[in-house]
Amino acid sequence: MALSCIPKSVRSNASCIENQAGVSNHMFAVPLDDNHITSIVPSDDENQYVIEAAGGSALQGIRIDFKAQTGQVTAEDNGTGKGWTGSATGRVELSEDRMAHTSRVLHNSDQFLYFIATGKTKAGDGGAVLKEYLVVGNENGEAEFAVSADTGAGRTDDHGQTFTVTCAYQLYPFTKWYGIIEEDENAVADSE
Repeated sequence: MALSCIPKSVRSNASCIENQAGVSNHMFAVPLDDNHITSIVPSDDENQYVIEAAGGSALQGIRIDFKAQTGQVTAEDNGTGKGWTGSATGRVELSEDRMAHTSRVLHNSDQFLYFIATGKTKAGDGGAVLKEYLVVGNENGEAEFAVSADTGAGRTDDHGQTFTVTCAYQLYPFTKWYGIIEEDENAVADSE
């Protein structure tokens, strides 16, 4: 029996800490190339990726800030033994011109992993504080980025660009990663 086929008991008292709904207000698009990620392996023991950053302990990526309480990560079952389809959404209301440019670049590439901050942290080695991220994408670079945009009809209407990132095959309904990601304004230029 493969490691991933060994079930774990799921008990309501397994962790007695707060578990609020929703995600934080930003995500990172990290190029899936040798300049940014040396290796990525899904864990058989936990719903996590084991990722080694190129050139240091922190990943480097494009930061996208979105409007508070507009972000969400969801997963849909693909059928027995076929994994899950993961997706993330959020609405960018400020910096619309920069988002338009970034959207065009990300829309035309499928070689990114998307890390959505949850706002939670955990202790790492040596007392480091590691941030928790939900990851949409897989080691094969199968994530797709799409955007819809609207101006709103009235001056006080909600407006902006709503992004949707989708990966048709992930091993877990929610795949997590714990670590540090730093903003890299040149992440796209570096990956070309």
